[in-house]
Amino acid sequence: MRWESEYRQIEAQANEFAASLLMPLDDFRRQIDAKAKPALDDLGGCAERYGVSLVAVTLRWLQYTERRSVMVVSRDGFILWARSSPAALRTGVYIKTAGRPPIAVPAQSLAAQSDLLEKSRGQMTHGSDVWFAEPCEEIALASDRYDFTISLLHLERMLRATRFDDAENAEDSFDTMTRRLMGGS
Repeated sequence: MRWESEYRQIEAQANEFAASLLMPLDDFRRQIDAKAKPALDDLGGCAERYGVSLVAVTLRWLQYTERRSVMVVSRDGFILWARSSPAALRTGVYIKTAGRPPIAVPAQSLAAQSDLLEKSRGQMTHGSDVWFAEPCEEIALASDRYDFTISLLHLERMLRATRFDDAENAEDSFDTMTRRLMGGS
């Protein structure tokens, strides 16, 4: 079904209602502060507290965090879907999956190198050539039960925009200098 369809919109509203009911935002914020950089254990503790999945808890956290973070769900070396925090979106950090051909998981990522995971978990710092055009920290969990990998990507505070899927449109030095001379920021 298409996201614009009435059914999908009703489903999204039902999911938001369920999240608010099961994971009250005031209580959730007391568990994980909006400025915190949670690990899987932190999010897993909330999943147990509220009786919901790790994916549901991570999506809820992404709604209110002040951090620039992205959750990526992948299977068989391809990204199924991704969700960015509002802070990440404001700086152009997202992975667009809808209406596109499948996107391969970066070869140097933990999601692509399950042999680096210990007990299906791992954490790694990446340079600016892996997930985005800037360094990030990846926390990954491979789920044999559900046959997918969850990667939580934490980025540092930054004001300039970067995107995973826009390397060919990246601004070069000439464009940067021209923009600055014309009064842009």
